[in-house]
Amino acid sequence: MNARILTAFLCLTAASTGCIIVDGDGDGGGYQQGYEGDVTFLWTFAPNGRCADVPDVKNIQISIPGESLHNNGVYACNTAGVDGIVLHDFMPGNYPYTVRAIGYDGDTLFEGRGTFTVNGDVRVNIDLTPNGMSYALVSWYFPPNTYSNNPSCSQAGVSYIQAQIDDGEWVTLNCADGMSNGGVETPWLADGTHTIQMIAYGRDRAGRDNLPLYNTFGTFTTSAGSPRSESYRFFEVGGMSLRWELWDGSARRSCAEAGITGMVINLKNLATGELVYGTAGDYQSCTGAPILYQYLKPGRYEVYIRGMKGSSIAYSNEDLPDVLTVNAFEQKTASDVSYTVALVREY
Repeated sequence: MNARILTAFLCLTAASTGCIIVDGDGDGGGYQQGYEGDVTFLWTFAPNGRCADVPDVKNIQISIPGESLHNNGVYACNTAGVDGIVLHDFMPGNYPYTVRAIGYDGDTLFEGRGTFTVNGDVRVNIDLTPNGMSYALVSWYFPPNTYSNNPSCSQAGVSYIQAQIDDGEWVTLNCADGMSNGGVETPWLADGTHTIQMIAYGRDRAGRDNLPLYNTFGTFTTSAGSPRSESYRFFEVGGMSLRWELWDGSARRSCAEAGITGMVINLKNLATGELVYGTAGDYQSCTGAPILYQYLKPGRYEVYIRGMKGSSIAYSNEDLPDVLTVNAFEQKTASDVSYTVALVREY
């Protein structure tokens, strides 16, 4: 803004609600094509509270880099019934902004930020969040089946969902909540990229309840004042249960007799060529069998198991890996019969 003095005055809109209008010039961040316009900021306080709901907020401060705003961008939270303000006469262009709710002690109580584009008048709706934290709205859907191209929870056979964000605590969710009303709100999260995994539980093909039927995972990004809506597609899963035997020639050895300190297991999806557990594999105790893998996509897998003595491979089946088939909704539990992999001594 070219340092033009800004003047604030109160107005009534056609709908008889109040607003503050601030006249000024915007330089548009170097982009000069389009129409100049007014920017209307309307704020709420997550989750969707009004100024009247946050009595600790003294005023609102708006910062737009490179722009000089009247009263240093500090305005009342509510004027004539409107939680907002109108800033006038911005040149066309893109403008980053930050909105803070300031308490009586001068501390920032809520915060939000984003970018608006002027090509004529524009309205910015921002949901300010505590201490700059944010959240996401998470929804989900299931792959088509014989009941529907867009199955409901019951048509997918799902009883409930378990979800985990950033490797934190698992929480149980109502399946239907993620398929209506925009989804499920996450807890407050710091700005940035987050991981999420969700598992859908129900009855498997053997008629057993509370077993994994679907899985999904991914990432999402949060930004204070701009809650994101994220949707995830579940994929069908099945499982396998593994044991092993250690063979030294014709003699079968126990873990202690063989001096094995641990096992490294990996599964190779033959359809994609990908290793489920990367190059490192999944480390397990030698005496920990059966080992359950319940979240596998249907298909054929090569099974690789190494019996480790320290950092050396003492036993393995890598010269002739076993191949197992995983079917959707066919799960394994600790009481099921396991597949036994024979490992031979390497040296």
